[in-house]
Amino acid sequence: MSDRRTPPSLPLVATCGLGLEEILEAELLALGAAGTVREKGAVTFTGTWEDCWRANLRLRTANRVLVELGSWPGRDGAELAAGARALVARRPGTGTLLHPDRSFAIQATCTASTIRDARWVALSVKDGLVDGQRDRWGRRASVDREDPELHLRVRLHRDHATLLLDTSGEPLDRRGYRAVTAAAPVREQLAAACVLASGWDGRGPVVDPMCGSGTLLVEAAWLALGIAPGSLRRHWAFERLPGFEPRGFDAVRREPIPAPGPDVRLVGHDLSGDALRAARANLEQAGVLDRATLTRGDAFGTPGVEPPPGPGLVVVNPPHGERIETDTAQWRALGDLLKQRFKGWRAVVLAGGPDRGKHIGLRPRRRIPVMNGPLEGRILVFDLF
Repeated sequence: MSDRRTPPSLPLVATCGLGLEEILEAELLALGAAGTVREKGAVTFTGTWEDCWRANLRLRTANRVLVELGSWPGRDGAELAAGARALVARRPGTGTLLHPDRSFAIQATCTASTIRDARWVALSVKDGLVDGQRDRWGRRASVDREDPELHLRVRLHRDHATLLLDTSGEPLDRRGYRAVTAAAPVREQLAAACVLASGWDGRGPVVDPMCGSGTLLVEAAWLALGIAPGSLRRHWAFERLPGFEPRGFDAVRREPIPAPGPDVRLVGHDLSGDALRAARANLEQAGVLDRATLTRGDAFGTPGVEPPPGPGLVVVNPPHGERIETDTAQWRALGDLLKQRFKGWRAVVLAGGPDRGKHIGLRPRRRIPVMNGPLEGRILVFDLF
């Protein structure tokens, strides 16, 4: 954005699933982000609007990218409203953004605070914002919960409120390639985190012996091919903000992305015919089906999974928790599969359930506690050398 009233450096926040903060920070640093600070479920940084667009387009493990608009004490409803009212009246940049010509919607969260009702937090801040608009312009904006021009979020933590502008709109896991969903798919950001956590250099084939709907294969392929995770997306919240420059965003879209594995091959295996049909549809939508070989069968049977010439990367999300109970025998079978057929490869396992991979029979080089939706899990990285 080139609006002269917009400060050249924005306080930005990229949110993520719990446990992914370190991986997300590494992504931001690779994009040239400045002043990164890890928080719980987020990484803060500073940058321009171009940096904001780039983060939305290219971050693989982020949920959303937000701009911090202001913060103030919020011990009760009156204090929340007064702080929001002052924000409109006293901050030229923020006040211009919050002009009554633009509709808005507010979502709120509250933790470790006197107020525990998030709806009350949102209502109090909304009242303060529209009062500030009346003070400044003599009229107020409309609230549009379905299709607002401004997506606002309030975070109340330890009686301190922070107002944030959501520049993403739909969450960033809406990549655009999930044509068909199989049972209990892994989220795109978590799948990407598995690939990034492995330290894989993008070279060699990718094998998923329990591929489900193919999410891990797609995320690995896009990393190897230098395809931005937002490449199929058509709409972003920041496109509706004042001063948005389409030509500037087009230039960001055209920036080259490293593609370390232009010849990457994908191999998927699953017992479920429905899962394989979903995988084929999703890989086709992602533009990588021509690189994939998908077969139906028992990964641990005979002949089971026979890897292509490697070395490369094995990625696997065994069924667990609320999906299917993964027993000790299956974990041991997975460990045997990795040891016997993938020697010299790198492997990453998204392990969940009460076992969390303890009986796999291999010592992981890296363990990362994560949340897979409501389920606790571990990203386990193995060097099978």
